[in-house]
Amino acid sequence: MSIADRPVYATQAAPLRKQVEKLLREADAPPIPGDVLAVIVPDSNKLDGGEIAAEVFKRLDGQEFETVVVVSPSHTGPFRRMNICSLNTYRTPFGELKINDRVRNELCDEDDDIFLDDEGHFHVEGVEVQLPFLQTMLGDFDVVPIVMGDESPEFCRELGTATGEVMYNRPTLLVATADVLEATEDAMAEFKRLFEGADVSRLMALLNSEKVRIEGKGAVLVALLAALHRRADHVEVVRMQPPRDGDRGYVGAILWRG
Repeated sequence: MSIADRPVYATQAAPLRKQVEKLLREADAPPIPGDVLAVIVPDSNKLDGGEIAAEVFKRLDGQEFETVVVVSPSHTGPFRRMNICSLNTYRTPFGELKINDRVRNELCDEDDDIFLDDEGHFHVEGVEVQLPFLQTMLGDFDVVPIVMGDESPEFCRELGTATGEVMYNRPTLLVATADVLEATEDAMAEFKRLFEGADVSRLMALLNSEKVRIEGKGAVLVALLAALHRRADHVEVVRMQPPRDGDRGYVGAILWRG
């Protein structure tokens, strides 16, 4: 089956709810014994990434957050900035979510490369895929959707520091979305070792090398940097699915403070 023919998440509320609830019900994932700071989940709207997404999101059971910051790659091409959605609400099949205007303005004040702009937003992947899972698991919360039009090391450090600052001492979750486009098994193992070791510099070098190609590498680095800024002491790759036979691979990870 080609990538284009693989099943995707439904766009209507009733069938989408069945898909999300089934995935979460079947996920074998114990709750986290601490404060979850950030997670990494598949970016794609293909259902074959749903099991990994559900394993990560199911581990949020019992956690409470006022705000969720979602960081995704651009699916409309690069642009030299990081854009936060400019609307007041974000609509999903499960209803509208309020966008936290105070937090997004604080982020824009933290860094000159962060803007209120809708370029890169409202795509079938990224933010759109995560919110129904979060609405099912968390209940009431507001959101700050961010699209990275540039995933350079400089921009990753800027956004990681900025999000870490605005999340500090607040019940805030950062959700990073990413898919593995190309990687050998050795490269995937190296990714896991560097990520769980919180080795930011070497992980950054790996993600900018020819060994691995990740759509959303910037979001992955931002999640790690922001979580470390908030004193994360547990960094765990929940599950990895390497790319094979032309299909993209996935990573699920969770970062928390015990």
